Amino acid sequence: MAGGLVLGLAAGCAGLLAGCSSGGSGVAKDVRITGCARDPDNHRAVVRGTVHNSSSKRSNYVIQVDVQANDSKIESGLASVLRVQPGRTETFTAKPVGVDVPSGTALKCTVAHVGRIAAE
Repeated sequence: MAGGLVLGLAAGCAGLLAGCSSGGSGVAKDVRITGCARDPDNHRAVVRGTVHNSSSKRSNYVIQVDVQANDSKIESGLASVLRVQPGRTETFTAKPVGVDVPSGTALKCTVAHVGRIAAE
């Protein structure tokens, strides 16, 4: 499935990732942020990235991203990318729900956590 299914706020992240077979920094190497910008229409951050399945099994990913402005975390969000085939790379977009980002604000987006579980 190209493009991530956005799940919303990271508040539910712990519950979603609890059943993951892998998580943390080992799986985080599969994820790369490719874009971090303010959406001019809704004044929120938009985070784009890729996930590369480095495992030998088709996998589902849950990705938590954090958005910073002026060295302070202002938003977190989740994206899921489902049924990624081994060796394949797919894209995701996360649109965290949070504060309005003023025009001209420099944003920094980071991968906070990645969960991966084999897809059925």
